[in-house]
Amino acid sequence: MLIFYLLVSGMPLVNQPLLSHFVEQLTMMKYLGIAALGYAFLHLALKRAVPDGWWGSLAVLLAAFYGWAAVSYGTKGLPQPWQLSPFLSLTSFVLLFLIVLAVVDTEDRLRWTIYVAIGSVALGSVYVVREWLEFHAVYKDFRPGYVVGDANYFTLSALLCLPLAYFMLLERRPAWERIFLGSSILITLVAVALAASRGGFLGLVVACLFVVWRSRHRLRNTVAICGLMVPILALAPTSSVQRLLHPDYSDIAAEQDRLVVWRAGLQMIKAHPWSGIGLGNFKPEVTRYETGPDKVDSLAHNTYIGTAAELGVPGLGLFVALFADAFFLAGRAVRLAAGEVSMLRQAGLGVQAGLLGAAVGICFLSASTQKLLWLMLFLTPCIARLAQLREQAQQEALARAVALPRPSEAGLAIAAPAGTLGAWARDLGGIFR
Repeated sequence: MLIFYLLVSGMPLVNQPLLSHFVEQLTMMKYLGIAALGYAFLHLALKRAVPDGWWGSLAVLLAAFYGWAAVSYGTKGLPQPWQLSPFLSLTSFVLLFLIVLAVVDTEDRLRWTIYVAIGSVALGSVYVVREWLEFHAVYKDFRPGYVVGDANYFTLSALLCLPLAYFMLLERRPAWERIFLGSSILITLVAVALAASRGGFLGLVVACLFVVWRSRHRLRNTVAICGLMVPILALAPTSSVQRLLHPDYSDIAAEQDRLVVWRAGLQMIKAHPWSGIGLGNFKPEVTRYETGPDKVDSLAHNTYIGTAAELGVPGLGLFVALFADAFFLAGRAVRLAAGEVSMLRQAGLGVQAGLLGAAVGICFLSASTQKLLWLMLFLTPCIARLAQLREQAQQEALARAVALPRPSEAGLAIAAPAGTLGAWARDLGGIFR
């Protein structure tokens, strides 16, 4: 299981020197993934069981999306090195789905997987803060994020884990766990403020609204969230709010570039609505569809437009269906655990809030290759299944309690004096010992 935790811990650290180091033609993260896949199949062989989630609704949607992308890449894919292929990346996520459902099969393993994900984002936050301290005096309005890939992609990872950490913090757990979760929230919020992602900030607002809406003490939690976030954002030298309200020249230029590629993406969708232009072809083909004088050679910076442009409207529909199904699977765990502050309920709510915020954040990012996003999607069948197993165990325990034979009144009348006599005998024996 340690191999799997190491794999999860490296997901937000895109450019961490050790994990991104190539050995032959693969990075260390790829080798960790291969090792985790081997462990998953060994674990299943020892259990002699196949996870139910392999045949669930999310698995069906993922298989359909993968098949559609495979046909697209096989018929329209451009020649490129296999290790850089977008289809290889998608294949690795399908294998990640198999790994997650195979190994995250107990509540303890689910808890530790969540903690490792939260801790890895906190570690990425330390990298972000350290980078800002080192370079903010060198570059004006510096936005850190090299080790975590990019300031915007880091904020997406934070979006997925901050609500999860908050809901897990509400559970009654040992002090060290609460300290870990609280400190992770604090350092991650500081790093998010320094990253100053505008799209990420909008996603964070949506996630916070969901958190407040699903809270039992809405006013108290609203005050707590605002009291924590507002001072951090206000004190940040270059905040996302400032970039939204008072964009400078580079911010306006970035907005214009995004509008150019979004229009080109819409032109791709209009020209190829059913099959798209082919998996991984957006950036190589984007300038052909840009109609204005400005030519921007860029990714889509919008996951929905990028997916529809490359895979057509059916591909976009399958991607959105994956998101929706994962959201409702997490909600099923919340419903099964209604009325108690259990780990499964808190995990379900946290993943729901993170996915909702991410659904907004990826309007401004090409996030189809973000590992932590796929991990959260794949954890939802595990959470739902574990909640179902707990509910079944509780019902069976209740049924056994109801089915126990009750002693008759005559039996009670005989048993009471006999019990008294037995107690007297034990007392007398104690006197003579």
